[in-house]
Amino acid sequence: MVKGGKCWAEVVVDLDKEQDLIDYPKALEPYDFLIVLSDEGASDIKKNHLKSGDDTGYLIWDTSTIGKFRTAKRVKSLGLPVQKLSLEKFDKTVFGNAILFGAFTTIAKIFSEESAIETIKQFVPPDTLDTNLEAFELGKKEAEEFLRKLDENGGK
Repeated sequence: MVKGGKCWAEVVVDLDKEQDLIDYPKALEPYDFLIVLSDEGASDIKKNHLKSGDDTGYLIWDTSTIGKFRTAKRVKSLGLPVQKLSLEKFDKTVFGNAILFGAFTTIAKIFSEESAIETIKQFVPPDTLDTNLEAFELGKKEAEEFLRKLDENGGK
């Protein structure tokens, strides 16, 4: 099994319910969301990768695996110690994915929390379900706090 290293994935979500197909299956810059998990990945981020201005994009990054991360001033950035939280709370880093999923679900608001939980129930091994749901809740709470602070600061 190979672990680590740089990985890039793009997901296109088209919220137009009238359309049967997504016109172009590649995500186009600037992105609405960017999740960065490693120094290697962070080094490839460019200013034009995220939306800027009033309709700025969101950046979620793992502070336990990325040393320093400079972002544009207008980017809404949530730095979470994902791997550290997962290891301290659940004794394994693998639950970091559920932490991130909880944070993303809360910030993105492109599908319901119930739908996200059903997805977890469908795809995780039954013996890890409770832990994955707990990790999801942890990410959700972190994101809710982040959004609360953004709101208090006028979205900045």
